[in-house]
Amino acid sequence: MRGLVLGLLFASLPAGAADELNGFSVDGASVPAGAILAGGPARDGIRSVDEPRFVGVEAATWAADDTQVIGLEIDGDARAYPVHLLEYHQVVNDEFSGQPVVVTYDPIAGTPIAFDARVDGEPLQFGVSGLLYESNFLLYDRGSESLWSQLLGLAVSGPKQGTRLRRIRSRQEAFVVWRHRHPETRVLERPLPRRIDYRYSRFHEYWISDTVPFPVSVRDDRFHPKAGVLGVVAGDKARAYLGPVLTAAGGRIVDEFEGHRIRIAYDVAASSFSWEIPDEIEVTDAYWFAWKTFHRDTEVWQPEADQLEEAE
Repeated sequence: MRGLVLGLLFASLPAGAADELNGFSVDGASVPAGAILAGGPARDGIRSVDEPRFVGVEAATWAADDTQVIGLEIDGDARAYPVHLLEYHQVVNDEFSGQPVVVTYDPIAGTPIAFDARVDGEPLQFGVSGLLYESNFLLYDRGSESLWSQLLGLAVSGPKQGTRLRRIRSRQEAFVVWRHRHPETRVLERPLPRRIDYRYSRFHEYWISDTVPFPVSVRDDRFHPKAGVLGVVAGDKARAYLGPVLTAAGGRIVDEFEGHRIRIAYDVAASSFSWEIPDEIEVTDAYWFAWKTFHRDTEVWQPEADQLEEAE
C-alpha cells in the first residue's frame, strides 16, 4: 500500500535527485531524528503553488457542488481551495490584503490547516520538503530551510526551531456549503492543468484501506484509521468528534467543551463536518490515526441523551 500511495501521488510530478533527507539537516531536531523519514519525492518534488490565481464561482468548472474545498475568509475576502488540487500541491503561498498566508493540506493525514506566514513580522514562503514525521508532512521555509510540522505548526529543526505559526481558522466542506456561506467566494484555479489531470482523486484506495503507509508512534484500533475526526483543542485539553460516532448518534449534536457551547454535524454523503465553535477553540479536520498520534490524551466524544435531544 505504501508504494501504491506514493506511486499514485507522484506519478504526474517531476522527479528529482534527493540525498538521504532531501538535503535537510536534522541534527538537534526537537523530535527524534530517526522518526523523520523520506517520503519518496525530492525537496519540491511536490510543487507548492506560489502564485495562486482565483476565479469567480461561475468560471470554476472544476469545482462541483460536492467538491470538497478548504474555505478561508479574512476581512470579507473569501477563497475556496479545492482539496483535489491540493492533493497534488499540498502548499499554497497566498496573500490577503498584504497579509501572507500559507494554506496546507496533507492527503495522508487528512489535515487542512492555514497559517499566518509571518514570524516576528518576517514573511515566509513555504515549500514541501518531501519528509514526514508521524506520517504527516514537513513543510520548510525557503529562507532559513527550517522544517515545520504541518499538524503542529511548529519548526522542529533549523534556525527557527521552536517557533510556532499562528493558525488561521479554515473549514473543509462541500463547495455548495461554502458557497452558501460566502456567495462571493473566489476559487483557486488549477495550477498546472496541462501537466496534471486533476479530475480524479488519487487516494480512493487509500481512504478505505486500514493501512497507514508510514510509521506512527501511537495506534488506537477502536476506529478505522481513516475515520474522519473533527478535533478541538483548548489549553491542554483535546477532544475528538468522530464521523461514525456522530452518525450513529443521529448526525447532529450539541456539546460543551471547556466552558464553551458547540454544535457539530456530520454529513455522511459528503464525508464532512459543519460546526459552530467559538474562536477560542482550535478546530482541526483529520483522520483518526493522525489526530490520535498528535493528541495522545485526546478524549473521544460519546453520546449522552440530553445532547441528542437538544440537537434535534
